[in-house]
Amino acid sequence: MPRAIPLTGTATWWPSTLYQTTTLELRRAGERLLVDPGISPWEIEEVVAASTMPVTQVLVTHADWDHVMALGMLPDAQVTASRASAERVRSGIAREEIVRETAEFLIASRSLERMHVDQVVDAPAEVRMGSWLGVCRAAPGHTDDGLIVSLPDEHLLVVGDYLSGLEIPGVYDSVAAYRSTVQELVGVIERERPQYVIVGHGKPHTSDDALRIADEDLAYLEA
Repeated sequence: MPRAIPLTGTATWWPSTLYQTTTLELRRAGERLLVDPGISPWEIEEVVAASTMPVTQVLVTHADWDHVMALGMLPDAQVTASRASAERVRSGIAREEIVRETAEFLIASRSLERMHVDQVVDAPAEVRMGSWLGVCRAAPGHTDDGLIVSLPDEHLLVVGDYLSGLEIPGVYDSVAAYRSTVQELVGVIERERPQYVIVGHGKPHTSDDALRIADEDLAYLEA
């Protein structure tokens, strides 16, 4: 069974074998953008080899280890991330987490010394990533460095580790901030009605399914 699941004519979902961590592949105007490419080197290489179009852009929703494994393997791509995520990469904290977690799960890693972030986002902001416009909003709560990003040309909303149908809310920053981010996501989804809401773990959602999960997550956080 192939890992690649087409979502639209220009978007493909590639779930990893561990955690169903999302790699979102977008194709437009002869180039590709990957969101949170990972986890294992073979999975990253499979995505890269899926097209002759070069991977020119990478978007990072937050710098947890399973979302930044590819940053050193794609040295020619422009990597976009929040300022806090960029600092996690620059300081070596993200690399240390990769080394620790990959040892536990017996996963290989590659080119960690080449990890990089090239375009730093101070949300809220609009950023240009090659052929794509990203409307970025800060998303603290799960971690303190998160971004949620609307991709209006693709009719997609990328939310990182929020609204997953596979797990309860994972709060490593602040419950209050997590609740605020989910409430903001509800407003964004209701206004924009994206074709798909791309979550960090598990299959992408329709807008209606994402709103239902948001209600469940808010109820969990209030309990």
